[in-house]
Amino acid sequence: MVLGIIISVATLTIAFTIFDGYERMLKKTILSTNSHVYLFNTSRENLSEADVSRLNEFFAGKPEVKAGGGVVISEAMAVTKKQNVVRKALSCQLRGLDWEKKELPITYREYVQKGSWKLEAEDDVVVGRQLAEKLGLEVGDIIYLVSPAQNKMSLLGIKSQSHPFKIVGLYHSGIYESDSRIVFMQPEQAWGFSNQPGRYSKYEVKLQPEQIDRADYLAYLWYNELELDFQISTWQSFNSSLFNLLKLEKWVLFFILSFLIVVASFNVVSSVSTEIIDRRRDIGILKTIGFSNRSLRKILMSRILGTGVLAIFAGELIGIFLAWLASIQEFFKLKGDVYFLDKINVYFSIPSMLLILLVAFIIIYLAAALPLRRLNRLQITRILRS
Repeated sequence: MVLGIIISVATLTIAFTIFDGYERMLKKTILSTNSHVYLFNTSRENLSEADVSRLNEFFAGKPEVKAGGGVVISEAMAVTKKQNVVRKALSCQLRGLDWEKKELPITYREYVQKGSWKLEAEDDVVVGRQLAEKLGLEVGDIIYLVSPAQNKMSLLGIKSQSHPFKIVGLYHSGIYESDSRIVFMQPEQAWGFSNQPGRYSKYEVKLQPEQIDRADYLAYLWYNELELDFQISTWQSFNSSLFNLLKLEKWVLFFILSFLIVVASFNVVSSVSTEIIDRRRDIGILKTIGFSNRSLRKILMSRILGTGVLAIFAGELIGIFLAWLASIQEFFKLKGDVYFLDKINVYFSIPSMLLILLVAFIIIYLAAALPLRRLNRLQITRILRS
């Protein structure tokens, strides 16, 4: 009985803590690698310098805003060459970054874990770690970038122009989608790969930590204050379906794994039934001296629940320990292209632990209460005669 409860509770605890950790870390990483509010031009053209200046003045007086700025984003091909022969080519996203600003709309400096985050020279770039690994490049190597916007027609067909850049740092955020495609460079260099030079792809806003969950509400207010001149989106609108799906999966998983405790509770039913049969003579004697069925149920129930609660606590402690071991081990890694993150994360939430304790306690209580109803059908004279 005890072993089944311990194993089922430990399994549920491991699954819940890992899922909580995954959801929490995914949200934290998404909010750090991306800004919280995005402003676009309502027309097909990108934002002009006048638009960006207007938005800078608008957000300068907003206490909810931590940082903001125009961003240049373009697509290109990252190429490695050996003796002018292309070895590998992968698609990448170029992001023009004003790296000298004290506050940036995204977390940048903290995620450059190798090399330098400074883009001092015109040909300096910081590349996502996964992208560099796929291309076989390291800090100090040369990466060639080819943009479709710079293709030229000739008599022999389309001629692509590649530009060499020096890798000064490797960027690692933990989000595979970002680390496998991102290339940071100076905005002026990013404009060279854009089909709208001199214009910004969008304006990004980073909110104060306590205002992040109010992004949709703030976007609604700013949309009206800016006289509907800009299209505004938020991290919540971009990622709402993802986090809603995660919440649904977590509770479905909790419901399914709770059946392990239900299966373990069958042992409780059989153990209590067996104990009533084995101790029917003692029960008959207690009834003879005046003990009521209710008093006998309380005595037996207290023993069963005491053992059950100890088994639940032991299962939770074992589950927490095993989940912690899973988070620090380096042998098994998540597939970043599938799960977005490449590392197992855990989060020990007190409400989650209390919920597991409560659900397991209720199941064990019901499993014990069913066979204890047999006490009402036991006849004292028949017990004593036997």
